[in-house]
Amino acid sequence: MQIQAMGDDFDAVVILRDQKTVNAVDVSAPEEEDSDLRVMWRGFDVFRTPARQLLQAFSEAGYRIDDSNPEEPVVLDLTIAFNRWTSQEVPVDPEDGLPLYFTAALVSNENPSV
Repeated sequence: MQIQAMGDDFDAVVILRDQKTVNAVDVSAPEEEDSDLRVMWRGFDVFRTPARQLLQAFSEAGYRIDDSNPEEPVVLDLTIAFNRWTSQEVPVDPEDGLPLYFTAALVSNENPSV
């Protein structure tokens, strides 16, 4: 079962495995640059910090990263999967041509890369 919450600045989906227990939460980046919505991790805004820099911060904090698919890296120890998909015109990373910032984050109680 999925419950979707949409606002002017955000889109979030809560995924329930057995209609009682939250299994995962999928949050999309705010569409407006000047949005007040922030998703923070240790002082980093996960949707406004360049993806490469954010992954480096996770790595420096001792978390293992599976970046075998650069469009969908996973912070294994925290079971957070990010993605950089978008059909919109956005700034791109000069090294890999992908969006500079993450466009969504999935937090799960299971490893999303399995």
